[in-house]
Amino acid sequence: MILAIALQLAQKCSMILIAMKLRQAFTLIELLVVIAIIAILAAILFPVFAKAKQAAKKTADLSNFKQMATAFYIYASDNDDRSIVVAHDQEDRWFESLYPYVKNREVFRSPAYQRKDVRDHENNLVSPESDYSINGLFSHGRSLTESSRPAEQIVIAIRGIDEFDVDYHPWPESATTNPGTTDWDDLALYVGSEAPGEPVEDWFRERLEMTPWDNGSNYAFLDGHAKFMRWTQTIQAPLPGYHNVDRFTEILD
Repeated sequence: MILAIALQLAQKCSMILIAMKLRQAFTLIELLVVIAIIAILAAILFPVFAKAKQAAKKTADLSNFKQMATAFYIYASDNDDRSIVVAHDQEDRWFESLYPYVKNREVFRSPAYQRKDVRDHENNLVSPESDYSINGLFSHGRSLTESSRPAEQIVIAIRGIDEFDVDYHPWPESATTNPGTTDWDDLALYVGSEAPGEPVEDWFRERLEMTPWDNGSNYAFLDGHAKFMRWTQTIQAPLPGYHNVDRFTEILD
């Protein structure tokens, strides 16, 4: 509909210009009409082009997710059906284990935002090597067969633009020692600290870019597929929804 209107305006503008050329002159009214039509065309088409560009970026981002999901699944198939293992004390990063399967580091760069340097835990400005964040449930060698619904279990999401960490924890800290805690039902309690005495931070929502595309985001799932979901869909009850369908906690080293 919008393109049809724009086409009609363009045809009208063309007719006026042709008439002006035939007379070898033009009136002020004709000039003003042409300028007005051009302005209307710009107002109509610029948002259309911007939306098309955004849709293309969203599709490219989904392609990245699909490649990461496939690589994650193949890695597990090659390692006794277990997820990757991140050695935090050696400053490992989860995506390094997938490099042999992806063979393109740009897959870990998202078009969802213009990346920037962020503060690490020592307050240094650094540039994270991945724009994506792994679900911490699957960064310590967990067996994929433990999941009751792998097609509904999110394993990779988009890292928050201001976040240094490339993993997130969809569980309350209290669940580590008390799996049946009622804290599961309050997302405000999904927090933790890097070390005793250090400030408590949100290790779930604040570590993710929750709505980079149309009030939602793309996600990779444990069974190897990827798709877009609105944030509110991912956290349907019982919490934390698709981020932790079995209410697991991290496997401790």
